[in-house]
Amino acid sequence: MAHGDAEWLLSHKIIEGKFCAKDYLSLLQTSVVPILKLNYANNFFFQQDNCSVHKAKLITNFMAKSNIKVLKWHAKSPYLNIVENIWEQLSNDIYDGPQFKKIANLKDKINETIFRFNSTKRNKLLELYDIIRSRLCTVLLKKGNICN
Repeated sequence: MAHGDAEWLLSHKIIEGKFCAKDYLSLLQTSVVPILKLNYANNFFFQQDNCSVHKAKLITNFMAKSNIKVLKWHAKSPYLNIVENIWEQLSNDIYDGPQFKKIANLKDKINETIFRFNSTKRNKLLELYDIIRSRLCTVLLKKGNICN
């Protein structure tokens, strides 16, 4: 199945409070990795940034034991991380309007925005997935130097 055939491109889980390595491990074990392996078997590279939760020994051990290939890169490289582009688009939409007075209103707006992006902005999201290969090739050609 081509990536454009999937019903949902974005999924989300609202996390309240501090998010630690144990929480991330649980999310990986119960949601992320089973879906990846179902769709791609072991034929994928996992992409994450270098935040402390992602780099925790608990997580790196889990990735190694689970034979998950993690794409390595330098910190602060949003050019290679389409998630940063998606976050920006979601954030612009979610916070376009008055400040939220209640957490429930913010959660509702997040859920509505994700639903709308999946149903009406599919092509924009797919374009981001399609350009990641050319971004990676550009970085390789520039031997890791900054790209504009």
